[in-house]
Amino acid sequence: MQSLFRRGALWVLTLVLVLSVVAPAAFAGAARSVALPADPEGGKAHPNPFPPSPLQAFLLTSAPDSFADLQAHAGAIEVVYPTYFECSSGGEVVGVANAEVDAYAAAHGLVEMPRFSCQNGALVHRILTQPALRARVFARLVGLADDPSYAGLNLDLENDGARDRGALTTFVAALAARLHAEGRKLAVDVVGVTHEVVPRPAAGFYDDRALAAAADTVFVMAWGPHWEGSGPGPIAPLSFVRGVARHVASLPHAQRFVLGVPMYGLDWALTGGRGRSRGGGSGGSGDGGGRGDAAAGPVRATALQYAGALALSQSAGVAPVWDPSSGEMTFTYVRGGAPHRVWYMDARAILARIAIARRYGLAAGVWRLGEEDQALWAG
Repeated sequence: MQSLFRRGALWVLTLVLVLSVVAPAAFAGAARSVALPADPEGGKAHPNPFPPSPLQAFLLTSAPDSFADLQAHAGAIEVVYPTYFECSSGGEVVGVANAEVDAYAAAHGLVEMPRFSCQNGALVHRILTQPALRARVFARLVGLADDPSYAGLNLDLENDGARDRGALTTFVAALAARLHAEGRKLAVDVVGVTHEVVPRPAAGFYDDRALAAAADTVFVMAWGPHWEGSGPGPIAPLSFVRGVARHVASLPHAQRFVLGVPMYGLDWALTGGRGRSRGGGSGGSGDGGGRGDAAAGPVRATALQYAGALALSQSAGVAPVWDPSSGEMTFTYVRGGAPHRVWYMDARAILARIAIARRYGLAAGVWRLGEEDQALWAG
C-alpha cells in the first residue's frame, strides 16, 4: 500500500511539473484569441487564434510600403506573389525581378511565386489564340519559373471573355504540366463567382473546376461587386464572400482554392448617374453581393489603402461607421462641393473574411501587403 501511495504521489508530482511547463503556453495562446463579428449564417462569433493560419499575399513591387509590410509580418505569411511581370503593348512578357525581395523571401523560408499579369482583354485573347505569341509567352514563363529563387509562377490573365474559356484552360494545363516536369508549381488567379453557370462573359472566362484540376493553386478574387468603374458600394460584402467560398469548397480539388481577401478601400465622387457592376478583372466580380448607391457617374473611384482612408476621414472631420450588413467600414464627406462615398476594409473586416475561408476549409490570401490596418497582425 505504501509503495502504491509513493507511485501515486510520484505520478501527481510529474503531472504538476508537466502542467507548469505546458499550461502557460496554452493559456498565452488563448489570451491572444480575437472574437470576430457574429456570422449571420451561423449565429456564432468566429474565434481567431493569432497569428492567423499563414496567409498567401501579393507584394506590389512598385510600392515600397508593400515590401516593408512583408518584412514586418513575414512570420504570418507562407506564400508571397511579387508583381514582377506583365504584358507589353504587344503581349510580350516584360518586367524585372527585385533581388532584395528575392533574397529576403529565401532567407525567411517564404514560398515565392512571382506574378505575370495581363489585364488587357484584347491582349489576353491574342496570347491565348495566336500561335507564335502564345509560344513565346509560354517559353518565357517557363524560363522565369526556372529561377532557383522561385517555387513557380502566379498567372493572372484578366478581362477576356467566355469565348476564350477553353483556350485559357488549355494554356494553364500545358503550362502546369511543363512546370511540374521542372519541379515547379503554378498558381492561377480567377474572378470569384457564387455559382458555376454565370451570365457574365468575363467571369465565364474561368473554368474553376478545370483550372483546379491542372494548377496547384487557384487564387479566387472574392471581391468586386463594386469597383473603380461602378457605383459606390461594399467592395466584398460578406454575403458575396460566403457564396464564393461555398461554391469553390463544393468543387473537386477544393484544397487548391485560396479565398482572396481585399485590404483596400475605394473613394467615389457622387456626380450623378448610376454605376454598374464590374464584369470581371482584378477589381473583382459583379456577381451577387449588394447594390450600389444611387450615384456615381463617369468618374472612376480612387483606390485607397486603409491608412489613406483613415487620414481622409480625419481631414474631412467625419467618423467612419461599421456597416453590419456588408461587414465593411464606410463614410461620406464633401470635397469642393461634391459629395463622396468611401468604403474600405479594416482589420475586423479582413479577419471576418479569413474566418469564412476557414469555415469552408479554404486557405486565405490577401491583396495586397502595404498600409492595411495593422491591427490585423496585433495580438
